[in-house]
Amino acid sequence: MTASWTTYQGGNAHLGDSPTGKMRTPLRQVWSDRLDGSAVYGQPLLYDGRILVATEDDNVFALDTSTGATVWEAHLGSPLVSVASQAGCGDVDPLGVTSTPVIDPATGTLYVLAELASGGRTPVHHDLFGVDLADGKITSNVNADPPGLSAGDTVHLLQRAALALGNGRVYVGFGGQYGDCGSYHGWVVSVPVAGGAEAAFDVTPDATGGAVWDGGSGPTIDPQGDVFVTTGNPNSSAPAPWAESVVKLPSALSQVPLGYFRDPAATGDLDLSTGGPILLPDGDVFAVGKTDIGYLLRQTDLSQVAPIAGRVCSSDPDGGGAWDPTTDSVYVPCRAGGIQQVDLATMRTGWRSGSANSTVLLAGSGLWALRYPTGTLEELDASSGAVLYKLDVGKPVANFASPVVLDGLVVVPTDTGVVAFASA
Repeated sequence: MTASWTTYQGGNAHLGDSPTGKMRTPLRQVWSDRLDGSAVYGQPLLYDGRILVATEDDNVFALDTSTGATVWEAHLGSPLVSVASQAGCGDVDPLGVTSTPVIDPATGTLYVLAELASGGRTPVHHDLFGVDLADGKITSNVNADPPGLSAGDTVHLLQRAALALGNGRVYVGFGGQYGDCGSYHGWVVSVPVAGGAEAAFDVTPDATGGAVWDGGSGPTIDPQGDVFVTTGNPNSSAPAPWAESVVKLPSALSQVPLGYFRDPAATGDLDLSTGGPILLPDGDVFAVGKTDIGYLLRQTDLSQVAPIAGRVCSSDPDGGGAWDPTTDSVYVPCRAGGIQQVDLATMRTGWRSGSANSTVLLAGSGLWALRYPTGTLEELDASSGAVLYKLDVGKPVANFASPVVLDGLVVVPTDTGVVAFASA
């Protein structure tokens, strides 16, 4: 392997552009690994000839890219089980590692956020682990729960958003369990990798809700080190100006944002946080949520550039998108099925095609995405939207499942492990 995929969607801007050229189809399965038999929700990472994945049983695996053989395994602890009975709702059970980890190549460390329970019971806590990429040894273990929470509070949190690494910190987004049970807040927490006190931003300090869950996406970081997140709906009538918004935060985090843009059409449960912000190279940021309205904003102050004409998806846009410099388009996955083109040159929605409904990845001129839960993998032409190839993965996949296309492999996380495909 010559290329690396060290963070969700390939970089801190979440452009979703693989350095691999267009994959040759048809594909053949080269290996399938059950791991510990629990689901893989996060996007697989690739580094130094190994695939790194984490499971809901709180295990981390390094796999040989050629054979799928386990190079090392790290056990982080015991996940929460019987989640709905303990939290009051939730649809991930067991609940261990749900987010995409992040790799620091400078130190050879994989950072993973695990939900941990004592014997499957509360107290529940969320710890950030550092794992040595060479041998799987745990090199650090720091609690990353938002400040001031009790065990009764932490059981209502779901850490779904991908981790981000920058400014010497790991950024962690928190939302609530599926069903919005209990009283929770949306949070962004940062943990210094060299040690020291965490910092945090509470989306709804005077209310509740405001989840940072992003359909598996997560915080993005611009070249200046500023952090961008999208947020969900408040769960109370108290003032919540940063809910349903794109929020820009300083690198060290602060309760005073550098800027925010609230979706003016969002009411009720119309989360803007169904997919994270995409930072475009020209200094703009793209975001879209359940109102089906796409927003192009300036990264400097989050003022709106211009309205995008046409509804995006006409159903909830879900999961991470991708940007193609050739077509100057953002591609958004639609929950009801299909990938939606948003043409930034014309500021209009374009074609919508296929049946995939999860995170989109660009490889050459091909767009790759999965349909959950059935496990159908599709490739679409980025220019026309034509469906070029479809493949049954052979296993169900988790909500917002995110494949990786890199150096001749398509790696797919499933509800029981991971499967790899190559050109036939």
